[in-house]
Amino acid sequence: KMAATESEEVPSISKFLMDCSPKDIALNWLQATDLTKDVYHHLAYFVPKIYCRETNPNPLNEEMLAQHILLEPLEWYLCGEDPAMGIIKLEKANKSSQLCGRVFKIGEPTYSCRDCAVDPTCVLCMECFLASVHREHRYRMTTSGGGGFCDCGDTEAWKQGPYCQKHEPSGSEALEEDPLEHLSEDMIGRAYNIFAIAFKYAVDMLTWVEEERLPSGLEPLEKEDTYYCMLFNDEVHTYEQVIYTLQKAVNCTQKEAVSFATTVDRDGRRSVRYGDFQYCEQAKTVIVRNTSRQTKPLKVQVMHSSVVAHQAFAIKLLIWLSQVIGYSGGLRRILCQVGLQQRPDEDHSSLIDKLMLCDSKLWKGARNIYHQLFMSSLLMDLKYKKLFAVRFAKSYERLQTDYVNDDHEREFSVTDLSVQIFTVPSLVSNNSTLIQHSKMYWCHLLCERQFALVFLN
Repeated sequence: KMAATESEEVPSISKFLMDCSPKDIALNWLQATDLTKDVYHHLAYFVPKIYCRETNPNPLNEEMLAQHILLEPLEWYLCGEDPAMGIIKLEKANKSSQLCGRVFKIGEPTYSCRDCAVDPTCVLCMECFLASVHREHRYRMTTSGGGGFCDCGDTEAWKQGPYCQKHEPSGSEALEEDPLEHLSEDMIGRAYNIFAIAFKYAVDMLTWVEEERLPSGLEPLEKEDTYYCMLFNDEVHTYEQVIYTLQKAVNCTQKEAVSFATTVDRDGRRSVRYGDFQYCEQAKTVIVRNTSRQTKPLKVQVMHSSVVAHQAFAIKLLIWLSQVIGYSGGLRRILCQVGLQQRPDEDHSSLIDKLMLCDSKLWKGARNIYHQLFMSSLLMDLKYKKLFAVRFAKSYERLQTDYVNDDHEREFSVTDLSVQIFTVPSLVSNNSTLIQHSKMYWCHLLCERQFALVFLN
């Protein structure tokens, strides 16, 4: 009966949400005296009505509603007009980047020139490679494991031919031009406001450890007794153990258990039961009991549906930020400034620091998305890449320790960004901390390769 009530309720909720006007919401925000409070009030009300309302949520329905009622108001506010027109204006005013920065997907081909690459980590995407001089040289093609990006346009990555035809700068282009010059003062002010709120919300929710309550300003007016039993991935238990345990814990078929296990392995976590607290707690008890006899038990949490909903939207928000800064180098620089701004209330650390230092606690899906945002923002702005390198180096020993102690998702670690920092001469030179960790990085890489050679032989 509960499921029937849900299915009848969702269409009416969807109609109600689609009738809301993103333009009117943004106009109210433009006149707000406390923008953060108003935006959080909006998210507190609407996010749990869009995400995680059913046993098996409909991703397409969530996507449509989130775009209309959550993201479009942000775009209206940012542009100060219809975003369909505002985004076109941003793209026209934007100065094309000389860096490609394409983030590689798993299995995507990458190309390295044996004659011109400064080191084997310097690679090109297929489009840049085919439009470069390197296609006529000796080259090596490999498939990406995901997480890296195209080095076309990076003059320190290539002995010659750093640009493909698409990214070749014209003689009149000033390399050190301030990208903010292409934005109006009003646009800059609105971007600072909305990026600061959106980025802080996303970081706070992804690093949130409470299972039942939400951060201040996001608490729902009425708290329903709806929870998810969330199963997390690890590097200890086998597929077979997880499948067998799930069949026992949630009374599902083998086919359903295989689907659960596959999603957990791919995304890092998955809900395996939805219902009231007691119903989800029963499943958790069985999972822990069945997997703790010989090894550390599987990580499983009973989380309130509103917490899961806000974390789902936090990931969506990081994807949105990555897309928006792609329209304008000025918007990219503003997001970099917001992310690296030191906050007195957080021991003078930044939002970027907070994400990095929580990396080993995050699940694979969250890590992957924020790593991609770092690559499309901080590593694509040469000025802020240097500032980020300093912050990264200061936390490097802690990040390495967390990586060693990490019992899950080691193939998705923020320490992978080391290659984008410690191999770049202009970043490392004249900074003792970066020089020290650069030496550590190369020693570590050499040891890994020597071990691999011994193992293969």
